Amino acid sequence: MGRMYGNGKGISASAIPYKRSAPSWLKISPEQVNEHVCKLARKGLTPSQIGVLLRDAHGIGQVSNVTGNKVLRILKANGLAPELPEDLYFLIKKAVAIRKHMERNRKDYDSKYQLILVESRIHRLARYYKQNKALPPTWRYVSATASALVA
Repeated sequence: MGRMYGNGKGISASAIPYKRSAPSWLKISPEQVNEHVCKLARKGLTPSQIGVLLRDAHGIGQVSNVTGNKVLRILKANGLAPELPEDLYFLIKKAVAIRKHMERNRKDYDSKYQLILVESRIHRLARYYKQNKALPPTWRYVSATASALVA
């Protein structure tokens, strides 16, 4: 099946383990994982960066298998969750970078088109997050104030 935002059509990727329990060789308690996740969040890491760091440096393949909760749920429980969802944040960051590029290169029509595509993705994602109450219903993406959101 084709990707909505990308050229790939394949399904080849690493698969998560079938067993949904912590591996027997992992000698770290769920409380220690929760503390570690909170400590990394206080340093300013995003939830996906926390997951990658725990996987690569500490051998925790899936936080939810060890703790019973996902990284973002742990952060929300401790009041450390980001105010904007991570994917929306990075789309806004990309739109701000394209807009900055457009100020310097007025005749770059390809990036003008790409900006339209990125902003339509932002609006679609914002609509989804408003329905799921991850964003307040009054939240709006305004390109003039977007750079303040990602600063």
